[in-house]
Amino acid sequence: MPPSQAPSLPRSQARLHPGWLRPLMLALPLLVFGHGVEAAPRVVDSGASQISFSVKQMGVAVDGRFTRYSASIDLDTEHPEQSKARIEVDISSLDTGTPEADAIAIDTPWLNANAFPKAVFESTAVRSLGPNRYQAEGQLTIRGSTRAISVPFTTTALPDGRLRAQGEFTLNRTDFGIGGGEWNQGDLVADAVPVRFNLVLSPAPSP
Repeated sequence: MPPSQAPSLPRSQARLHPGWLRPLMLALPLLVFGHGVEAAPRVVDSGASQISFSVKQMGVAVDGRFTRYSASIDLDTEHPEQSKARIEVDISSLDTGTPEADAIAIDTPWLNANAFPKAVFESTAVRSLGPNRYQAEGQLTIRGSTRAISVPFTTTALPDGRLRAQGEFTLNRTDFGIGGGEWNQGDLVADAVPVRFNLVLSPAPSP
């Protein structure tokens, strides 16, 4: 047989058996529409958003915020159980309004930004608590230590189609090894640190 000629199957073998067509036809919609089932994450408008905290030192509140962070948030208000969120905060962007205090806060005894440049929250579940009220369960990692936390939040639809998500939770700094030594003696610095967030999310992507 010349090499340029390929063998041909008998006509009886070349035909598709009708039984093969059914699974193929059932699979086609999944191939065509499967990638559209999961909604694209909303984009966070960092210029209109804020992540802030408050620490009490000798009974006096010291307020601060983080100015750099990234977020991937797929918030499905109709099916909250399908929602996902991952937020990464740049520790070195901490800002209390006082450079000296900022330098202390990101140094080794505290947040240790050189060794642990990011704080990360990743959700594991989201559930509805009522109209426009939700609670996210997830893992928060700071200074290499990870703890499970619950984050209640509310949503507000904005006139331009964007969505505001805001809430507050409290973390214990010693759970993450923040501070230590003389800073943990008495009431010098409170263990509880309230964290507040106000995130403005872009309009939901069109289906």
